[in-house]
Amino acid sequence: MGNIDKLIDKFQNNSISNEELSELENWVKDSEYNKDYFKNSVQNDYLISSFYRKQEEIPNLSNLKKPIIILKARKRRANLMKFAAIFIVALIASTTVYFYFFNSAETTYVPGEIIITNENGEKITVDNQIKEIVYNEEGEVSNLGSQVKKNPNSSKNHSKTLAYNTINVPKGKRIQLVLSDGTKVYLNSESSLRFPSHFPKAEQLRKVSITGEAVFEVSKDSLKPFIVEAGMLKIEVLGTRFNVDAYPQSKQISTTLAEGSVQLNYENEVLRLEPGEAGILSKNTNILQVEKVNVANKMAWVDDRILFINETFSEIQKKIERSYGVQIINNNKQLNDVRFNGDFDINSENIEDVLNAFKAVDFFEYTYKNNIVTIKNKE
Repeated sequence: MGNIDKLIDKFQNNSISNEELSELENWVKDSEYNKDYFKNSVQNDYLISSFYRKQEEIPNLSNLKKPIIILKARKRRANLMKFAAIFIVALIASTTVYFYFFNSAETTYVPGEIIITNENGEKITVDNQIKEIVYNEEGEVSNLGSQVKKNPNSSKNHSKTLAYNTINVPKGKRIQLVLSDGTKVYLNSESSLRFPSHFPKAEQLRKVSITGEAVFEVSKDSLKPFIVEAGMLKIEVLGTRFNVDAYPQSKQISTTLAEGSVQLNYENEVLRLEPGEAGILSKNTNILQVEKVNVANKMAWVDDRILFINETFSEIQKKIERSYGVQIINNNKQLNDVRFNGDFDINSENIEDVLNAFKAVDFFEYTYKNNIVTIKNKE
């Protein structure tokens, strides 16, 4: 076993060559005994490393109240150890301590495409290269391909008719929409917007409905207030910039104001927001209240950033899933209430850059395959 021990030692010290890695892989596959032998070697190395890490006063999750852990991305190094560890240990993952693989059956998570459904039920898939969809005053849009050149209700005979479209944005994707009145809507991942293809002159209001999250830059029109319906909450505005967070699975609906002024209406209650404030409606208590908030934390996604300031991991997990179009299975429930600060650019930093920032401060081990991230339960 001397040669195998040397290969395992090289593997664990990141000095194994491609040829040696293939030899070790073939040996591991050869028998159950070999798999167990390799597993025990990796396990012993992990336990020894864990002992020394404890001496370095690395934070213990069970003792953490509400820490603020500052994360910085460490760019991935294309080293052999990283890929070799995942590749080989996956063969014996059913009982290993070091790596936990949620891989009893091959599973793939596919978030889907951006879809626009018009009032007639016609569905149009938006090309991945399209970053902005612009509707003109007649409700026409030109960059969705030959399928949709002109809305059938935009002709003179139908100029007084409201024709509603719905756009659905899956995880991992975002898009900008310019409505026929010039209002800009930035739709976040896992969101949908119901909006008129154009706003007829006879209508007294401009009204849309949002599920999920969006930032609105409303075109001013003093004669036609702009109304956003977000679940039980109605937001009225003449011209401003604000974020609406109304994901169905969230315990609250919030509106964060960046510029201008908005009025929130819930049943018989009316609240007016000033910049830097958020109106928050609790779904459990049906209480609407105003809080001072960090606007940047709520609006950063528009600039393709994942920004979290004093946020729990349970909330950060949702941001990561939506930004990168993945599913995260968190088997480390103690992690949910730990608070972090971090700032990542999703255009230049991929999901493993983000996850490795958590790993670098020894908060978890994870696996990533087929758009599924599995976080190991920390022993």
